[in-house]
Amino acid sequence: MSDTGIHILSLLGREYRIRASSEEGARLQQAAGLLRQHLADHQQQHPQAAVHELLVLTALNLCLPLLEQQELLQRSEERLQGCIQQIQQHLLP
Repeated sequence: MSDTGIHILSLLGREYRIRASSEEGARLQQAAGLLRQHLADHQQQHPQAAVHELLVLTALNLCLPLLEQQELLQRSEERLQGCIQQIQQHLLP
């Protein structure tokens, strides 16, 4: 079991203290790095945007691939379920 501790994430000039296990803390640091990169990209594209606007743009752009992955997963699960039904039909008289 991983030890739980406080992990400090720096985003947009602020520090956020989050209680998490060592494993979760490592993932949080990776996520924060990814978020910082996306924020920097949007800040370059929209230099006049306020911080809250950058956050909204970044959140939307991060959510789009998530939705696509969820749809892909759902279609894959449906195909898998169809395959399972076909196998069961062939195995059971």
